[in-house]
Amino acid sequence: MDHHARKLFDEMPQLNCPRTVFSFNALLEAYLKSEKYDKIGGLFRELPPKLSIEPDLVSYNTGIKALCRAGLLDSAVYLMDEIENHGIKPNIVTCNTLLKAFHESKRFSEAESLWAMMEKRNIIPDLCSYNIKLTSLVKAKEVSKAIQFFEEIVNKGFKPDNFSYSAMIKMYVIKGNLEEVNMWYDKMTQNGCLPDVSTLTILISFACSAKKIDFALDLCKKAMNSRKAIHNTIMQRVVNCLVEHSKIENARELVKLAESYKSFPYELSLPLHS
Repeated sequence: MDHHARKLFDEMPQLNCPRTVFSFNALLEAYLKSEKYDKIGGLFRELPPKLSIEPDLVSYNTGIKALCRAGLLDSAVYLMDEIENHGIKPNIVTCNTLLKAFHESKRFSEAESLWAMMEKRNIIPDLCSYNIKLTSLVKAKEVSKAIQFFEEIVNKGFKPDNFSYSAMIKMYVIKGNLEEVNMWYDKMTQNGCLPDVSTLTILISFACSAKKIDFALDLCKKAMNSRKAIHNTIMQRVVNCLVEHSKIENARELVKLAESYKSFPYELSLPLHS
């Protein structure tokens, strides 16, 4: 992708297309998606002075994201400070990128300092900001703090999304608390949110381990109905569990349903003793 993007960028003058900050940003994004993080700094050094392009906030946000993904968090912070010298103010995208990187690197005090800076500069945290912090609390197994923070999200007027609920579900799966898992899953669906593939996979595996086979079957059906492809080994585990619990017809139903599912080539089979 990055090679073709650079080729097209270089050919733009021959096509009577001016190279602007918008095409520069598209080029940066192509390198970001191709995970060529180390090349993005070179593009910044080479192209703007050569083509008289003035990078904008989108350009710098892409650069900051690349540095964070490359593990160069200190350089990302330096770049955020540097863009202000160019008269560009960071926005919520800038801050969320750094918030996520700080939490993933367990640099929590710096994350809190950034949060305070956001409030001071009137950069209003959005739901993504809160989800980043919630996910960090869950990973740290801070159960009471995570519950309290989830309530804070609601009290701030945000409507929790599938990321918010998934974080809470995963926390209780890790603790092995079936009752809380069911409660948070019910809250999630009642509020119009559907779990993503990762959360569905975790839920299905947990349901099988907890011998809640009907729940696992229902989740498999919902996954296929919403065109979310669960890995074949997870689906086969559900089939095996259904047979083990003498739910042969349900197992056959799931195998047949998987065979008719065109979006993913399932290869499920009934155990021989069925």
